[in-house]
Amino acid sequence: MKKLLICFLTFICASFSFAELKRYDRKFEFGIETEAGASNNFIRLTDLLVKDLVIDLDEVSNELSDDGFIIDFNANVKSWFALNFNEKFRLNFFWGIDGSGYTGISKNFFDLFCKGFEVNSSESIDLKIFSDVYVQTGATFKTKIKDYGVHFTPTIFAPVIHVTETKGTAKYTSNENGLMRAEADLPLNLYSVIDLEGIDDKTIDSAFIQETLSELVKSAGFDFSGEVERSFGKKLDLGLFTRIPVVPGRLKYKAYKRFWGVFEQQNAFGIFDETNSYTKDYGEDDTVYSKETKKVHRPFILGLEATWRPFGAWCEICPKVDLAVRNPYSSDCMVYGEYNLSADFRLLNVVGLKFATAYENLIFKHSMGFMINAHVLEIDAGVQTRGADFARSFGVTGFAAYVGLKAGF
Repeated sequence: MKKLLICFLTFICASFSFAELKRYDRKFEFGIETEAGASNNFIRLTDLLVKDLVIDLDEVSNELSDDGFIIDFNANVKSWFALNFNEKFRLNFFWGIDGSGYTGISKNFFDLFCKGFEVNSSESIDLKIFSDVYVQTGATFKTKIKDYGVHFTPTIFAPVIHVTETKGTAKYTSNENGLMRAEADLPLNLYSVIDLEGIDDKTIDSAFIQETLSELVKSAGFDFSGEVERSFGKKLDLGLFTRIPVVPGRLKYKAYKRFWGVFEQQNAFGIFDETNSYTKDYGEDDTVYSKETKKVHRPFILGLEATWRPFGAWCEICPKVDLAVRNPYSSDCMVYGEYNLSADFRLLNVVGLKFATAYENLIFKHSMGFMINAHVLEIDAGVQTRGADFARSFGVTGFAAYVGLKAGF
């Protein structure tokens, strides 16, 4: 028993004999992890868990940020097989699927309901929607050149669905004669890897699956990620990383749908003597299916990260910042910053706790997780509060959960 304990402690010490940004606990490892979550930027869970639910539009109008009301979601599944022989040879093959979406309604929509509108006024209300779903596969090779660790990650990705950033509008006008007119228009452009016309009548059989896989291969794009890291003793590691879009994915099937509505009050003041009149009409146009090629890139990323071990390998503080560009090389590109700050505490690398706060993909996230590591098998799981508003994201305006399983030796 004593010899077994000595061998175990020797192995633990050997695992941390050199410093690197990431932990590598197994020479051969197979893993799978999944995460799913959704959020908004205003309504908290505590607001809903009440006996009498009251929605105060005045409060919404006064406290909502200038970004408006935002709803988002994300879901991903990733699996990998890794060979970690030593610091000069680490090879990781990975594959998975990643999806996310975002909807935003401008703040003046709520201002209209709460504060009304002035005579002889006109204003527009915007609605933004975008979404992406990808499948991806690739490999990461890491080696050490002198004092630097170098990562190379070529990735092949295939877009499955892409909803372009859509800007719907709602307009209202009024005048001193009692005329009030409101009209709304929401066009949606959805690009897909297969033709969605008649999809409800199609049978999901081997032929359909083969056709879908063939279209995925044809739509594939390519990007390249790289990182250079350096250790400064056993306590600090710094890394510079980037992801560079190279070849865009291509979707060739398009579905166009338009939703609309019109309301007109001819004589609003006539409501007092019942001489007013109004007309309203709303509906949706038939979906139009066509072939139109859409080029899709994953975001460009450039950033810095670090791992700091102030008290030894059992405590790791990991800050990370980057600059991201959504839809690079296009007129509708979006530039935004991201950050992630995590703290990982482990006891003999067997049990551990992890806390993190981050702003990623335009959403604030605050996570708490745990780890149980029997070396041949490791379980990581956790929960996350999230939202597009920093202060309210702590009040559970959204929720996510993740779980991961690693096995090897």
